[in-house]
Amino acid sequence: MKKLRDISLIFIFDADAYSTIDLPKYSYMISEHFGYHVRNIDKDLNERKDFEAAISFLKESGYHGIMIPLMFNMDVLVKEVKNIVESYGINISGLATDHYYTHLNYYLTNTNSAVKARALDIMMSGISVSDVLSAPLIIGLIRGGNMRDEKSNIWLHAALKILDKKARDLNVQILIEPLNHYETGYVNTIAEAYDLIERLELEKTGILINTYHMNIEEGDYERPILHAREKIWHVKFSDNNRLPPGFGHIDFESIVGSLKKVGYDGWYSVECLPRPNSRDAAAVSISFLNEMIG
Repeated sequence: MKKLRDISLIFIFDADAYSTIDLPKYSYMISEHFGYHVRNIDKDLNERKDFEAAISFLKESGYHGIMIPLMFNMDVLVKEVKNIVESYGINISGLATDHYYTHLNYYLTNTNSAVKARALDIMMSGISVSDVLSAPLIIGLIRGGNMRDEKSNIWLHAALKILDKKARDLNVQILIEPLNHYETGYVNTIAEAYDLIERLELEKTGILINTYHMNIEEGDYERPILHAREKIWHVKFSDNNRLPPGFGHIDFESIVGSLKKVGYDGWYSVECLPRPNSRDAAAVSISFLNEMIG
């Protein structure tokens, strides 16, 4: 295997202390594979020791932040998780919401009006949590996986406007993550995300680019980054096989070079399969990040 370079554990550092240092910010995704048990997030943080062990390992490895799923029990996230990450001098770089779609089938374009309303309510509550945790809320599969149709587009656009308004009121960020067409019929490319944000005049909504999905959807890496430069607010790394960056065939040098060209200075996060295990995947990823980005 080629040497892996680790980007981010979506593991956030102390923002005030870090703001004085002109260095890249690396984060890693906490998931059911590593310290954060999705199966239990509708109840409480049952595996606190695993969560703390993961955070301690990531911080010692050189990560500055963590990306985590928005808990079904948001009070636990705001209270217990916030206290834990603060005790380790770590912040949260992003709040993922895909599990509401994968576990509960909630999404913003659901044809069932009650479910659609519930999905929007969850996202509105998530923005309030984002305010408390100083972390952006990510719109991924929560937008829905069904194919494009006129009604669903109207529903999605209306929801995005409502969410952006609340984000403006609380001065927090929302991130749209372009996903490949095998997973959703809505917003597959960076250009589609950028053009949608511009067309709807969304002020607090930006783009999270994901190299795994870019590899499937983008004709090249540089053009879409140049096109959406001012709205790219977060970058997530994994290789074409979902392994840590450097274990597949994605041209990360081209991606990083394009991001540097446009002056990108946001988070670099890693979300990958835990192979050969979670700790090794995180360790090779941070090595990759340090080597590729500096």
